[in-house]
Amino acid sequence: MAAPVTGVSRDRRSSALQRAGDYLLEKQSPGGGFCFYRGYYLEEPNLADTWHGIAALTELLGVEPEGCGEHAGFVIRQAVEPQPFALYYRLRSLLALKVADPMQAEVARAVAALHVGLPDAARPHLFGAALQRLRCVLWLRRHLGMEDATEGVAEAMHAMANADGGYGVPSNLPDTEATVAVLALCGAMPRPATGGFVQSMADPQFGFMLTATSRSPNLETVHAGVASCRRLGLAIPHAAAARAFVLSCQTGSGGFARTADALPDLALTHMALTVLLRYLGETSAAPDTASCAGTAE
Repeated sequence: MAAPVTGVSRDRRSSALQRAGDYLLEKQSPGGGFCFYRGYYLEEPNLADTWHGIAALTELLGVEPEGCGEHAGFVIRQAVEPQPFALYYRLRSLLALKVADPMQAEVARAVAALHVGLPDAARPHLFGAALQRLRCVLWLRRHLGMEDATEGVAEAMHAMANADGGYGVPSNLPDTEATVAVLALCGAMPRPATGGFVQSMADPQFGFMLTATSRSPNLETVHAGVASCRRLGLAIPHAAAARAFVLSCQTGSGGFARTADALPDLALTHMALTVLLRYLGETSAAPDTASCAGTAE
């Protein structure tokens, strides 16, 4: 893969944002909701795509879709599932739309019943997924005022840090970023070595590396690096390279993919816009330390 050009003009950034907005608007279903693979003869909106589409448009691009009422109706019509990600997408979508949930009491009961499970470092193939679930459950419980769920979590996460300060097997940026977010939800900070690990993953060509022995340039890696730096109050060593790499992931449709030669979707487009506007924008807002979503704020 060729190195992306690090110098990015204001016009190019502006064009990229306009194209991304057009892509997102095209993924709206007439009856409400979003779907990344929506086509002329296929309407299958879902909660995850709806959250990513609404959040990217309203919270990042400042665009209010014409069908906000239909989107809210779609979300409200969905069954309240006892599953953290479905509950998260429901809550975040309605928050972004500024619509009250008529099923709030049922949602609260479902959240209260969720198990706060810690990731198991002895099962490295499941560590990342377990981290994302924990992050989601903590966000939900914190949002609904159930602060007791964080007791003991920060201490357990501190104990899982590797010698280099990173998390995962081996230490990698996505698992480290997720852990930093979990600690933030607990009102705690990682050990100083974690910040050192994050900055050691900085890469002058692509922004950030995945691990100490693998560059693996992709959107998730760059997002994890810049998000971790922002949460930890650290400078982003190669911000221009990170920005250029993210822009190189934009496809002809206007959506963003993991890499320049991959397929775009709504979650990745939301992630890319989060990096460009929330973390690397000229007037970058502070990161939402209470969010989860795994692939994006």
